[in-house]
Amino acid sequence: MKHWMLVLGVGASMAACGNGSNADGASSGGSVGVGSGGLASGGAVSAGGTGVGGGASSGGSSAGGSSSGGVGSGATGGTGGAATGGQPGSGGSAETGGATGSGGLSSSCVGDAFPTANPTMAGPFSVTADKNVGPLAGVVPDPIYGDEQQRYNVYRPSDVASSGYCHPILIWANGYKDNPEQKPPDCVVDSGSNQWCGQYGPMVNHLASHGFVVVASLSTATAEGDPLPTTAGLDWILEQAEDPSSPYYHHLDTTKIGQLGHSYGAMSTCITASDPRFSALATICGTRALEGVHTPMLFFCGGNDTTVECDGVHDVFETVTDQPAFFLNELNSDHGSWVYQGAGGVSLSSAAAWFRVHLMDDTANRHFFYGDNCDFCTDSRAQAEQNSLMVP
Repeated sequence: MKHWMLVLGVGASMAACGNGSNADGASSGGSVGVGSGGLASGGAVSAGGTGVGGGASSGGSSAGGSSSGGVGSGATGGTGGAATGGQPGSGGSAETGGATGSGGLSSSCVGDAFPTANPTMAGPFSVTADKNVGPLAGVVPDPIYGDEQQRYNVYRPSDVASSGYCHPILIWANGYKDNPEQKPPDCVVDSGSNQWCGQYGPMVNHLASHGFVVVASLSTATAEGDPLPTTAGLDWILEQAEDPSSPYYHHLDTTKIGQLGHSYGAMSTCITASDPRFSALATICGTRALEGVHTPMLFFCGGNDTTVECDGVHDVFETVTDQPAFFLNELNSDHGSWVYQGAGGVSLSSAAAWFRVHLMDDTANRHFFYGDNCDFCTDSRAQAEQNSLMVP
């Protein structure tokens, strides 16, 4: 299956990636630099920064001048602190609430511990989408919507107000020129009715069915802006958690927050990796240089991806040495087909398992990632690698 658009630089001109080449002539999967000079041409990587899926290298020059290795636009850290409190272990029945993170981020929610659930199947919650809510956010002009800033969709358990649980928060970051449901004007549908955009519904709904409240910006340039639209969305949902007029009031565990993104959105996730409010991160088919990682991190790529090749993703995975990190190559997936494999597919099940373990303390699902014979380590659909901290 072919797939669509990807931007290759932060704060730089946009490049289309179709059938293995971008608009500047870079070879498929080539790394592109992120630095003050702009988009690096021909797949070169600027000193001190990496492109989507690319490992860092020095000496690459950018099309707009020499890069200086700075983080791209919108690389603003959040406020608050990483959580140290949270839910009891999986299957427990003790109530939780009033937890305070080590950096001062706290939760006013009181609820039961989440029981374990199978991440390879839809979760136990029916799902509701609150569409076009929250503040206007994102860079202007937006690649699709021009001067119209976008709001957010929130994918959540339908009974979030009465479930009896404190639901963790997930921030979703779109790939370039895409968002979860709305169909942009240049959305293309092939002869098999496979959508080339608006494709993220399977992922965000799967995560919501497992009890997560997923905040998804509708901006189609999630790695741009100050603040990034993902950061603005996190700020907003935390305000909602303490607003008596909000449907999320005291129903969210604001000490258990994660972020994941695809392609350009994976770059966005990397840019904000140092935000102390996060407790776990994941990237899908995209990376960039990391600084200040303080959470467990999952790196997913597609073995047939010619837009962001797995070697570059693996290079960035290898830089995470003081936090648990897991590299997962779905061998037969390309840059976008991962999302169509259903709940049992490698991408959806690994994302649900990763965040269940690290945001819900669902220890019964650690076997997917931890230990010498972890489930994904022995899955014939994938090639997996653990860093040294992925112990049982």
